[in-house]
Amino acid sequence: MSNSEAEQRRMPVLVNLTTGDRYVLDSPSYAMGRAPDNQIILPDDGYASATHARVFFDQGRWLVEDLQSSNGTKVNNQLITEPRPLWPNDIIRVGRTEFRIE
Repeated sequence: MSNSEAEQRRMPVLVNLTTGDRYVLDSPSYAMGRAPDNQIILPDDGYASATHARVFFDQGRWLVEDLQSSNGTKVNNQLITEPRPLWPNDIIRVGRTEFRIE
């Protein structure tokens, strides 16, 4: 397998830019927010909704969508209103927490 094939097969990672926590995206969907039933829990972010956004895999690509949060979800500093594809180095903002996709 060439390096480019291995790179394509590698699971993406979400990196919390504040804490350095890393989340390997190896399941089809990840909910993000303050509630304890999310896969990515943001208990100290008062600007994040209980269930704020989700990152999910659909038709061969990773997307992020806002889940009707109070403060919205941004990708690369742009508010999203519908599911948006994710690319390496995109910055996702949920409340005041920022994640980079690798």
